[in-house]
Amino acid sequence: MLTNASKVLFSSCLLLSGSLFAHANITIPENLLYQPHTLHNGWRKDVDALTHVTGMFCPDYISNLSRSALVPDLKELGIGCIYETGNGNIKVIFRRHWKNTATALINNFKTGYRESHFKPLDLKIPQNEVAFRTETTMRMGRVESFAAYTAPGADYTVWTSISDDLPIGELEKIRVLFKKLTLRVEQEQRRTLR
Repeated sequence: MLTNASKVLFSSCLLLSGSLFAHANITIPENLLYQPHTLHNGWRKDVDALTHVTGMFCPDYISNLSRSALVPDLKELGIGCIYETGNGNIKVIFRRHWKNTATALINNFKTGYRESHFKPLDLKIPQNEVAFRTETTMRMGRVESFAAYTAPGADYTVWTSISDDLPIGELEKIRVLFKKLTLRVEQEQRRTLR
C-alpha cells in the first residue's frame, strides 16, 4: 500500500511539473531548440529578441506574430526570421540582404509567380511590392505578398502569406509592422558602428 501511494505521489508530481512547464512563459520558441547548430551561428539571445552579429535582430513577438524559426544566410537569400500566428492564418519571412539587391529580388519573385501562372492581384500597393492569390483549390486559398526595399545599410524583404479568409488589409498592417522593424534594425546597426 505504501508502494502504491509513493507511485501515485510521484506520478502526481510529474504531471504537476509538466503542467507548470507547459504554462511557463518561455521566450525562445521550442522548435529553435531542434534546429541544426549551423543555423544558430552568429545569433545570440537578447531580451525578447535574437540578435545576429551582422546587426540583424528578430523580436520574439511582433503584434500577434511569434518568431517560429531562423532563416540561415544562404548566399544571396539573406539572413532572417520566420513569424506566424498560432493558427497559421498569417506567415511572414523577414530577411536582410546585401545592399542593392532589392530590385533583382522582387523581379525574380514576380517572374517566378507569373511563370507558375498565378495572376498578380490588382491592389493599391507600393511599386516595390507584389501580391498573388495561390492554392485556390477547394476554396482553401492564400494571398502571398512580397515586398523588397532598400535602407541605408542593407536591403530587406518581407514575404507574407495570409489566409483567404482574412481581409486583404492584413497585408497593409504587416507592411507597417515590418517597415518599423527595418527602421529599428537600421538604427541599431548605426549605433553599433559608432
